[in-house]
Amino acid sequence: MAVFARTVLLVDDNQSLRDGLACVLRDEGVETYEASRGDEALALVSRQQIHLAVLDLNLPDMTGVGIYNGLLRLWPKLPCIFMTAEASKPLVEEAWRLGPLGLLRKPFEVHVFRDLVRRAIAV
Repeated sequence: MAVFARTVLLVDDNQSLRDGLACVLRDEGVETYEASRGDEALALVSRQQIHLAVLDLNLPDMTGVGIYNGLLRLWPKLPCIFMTAEASKPLVEEAWRLGPLGLLRKPFEVHVFRDLVRRAIAV
């Protein structure tokens, strides 16, 4: 098992997906913070440093792109992984312009997620 001294923010309105991804990350020794909405995520990171953001593109209150733009104001070099089950082509293009580490289409293989995270935050 790899050991990381890093934290990851998981933002998705699907509780079971968040729980599953958090479990994968905890197995890797990664501390996780979770939010189901963009406003929750932004409030959380104003109080806690994170090393990677994993963001759903479609949330009830804002897009993952909007959240990431807010996160970048606090942490200018913060890496990001976007996820989506369905997103408009313009939103996907806007997400790619921000330079994420990846954009995962749901459902995705857990090992693909884990490998992206490992590359992003390995010490």
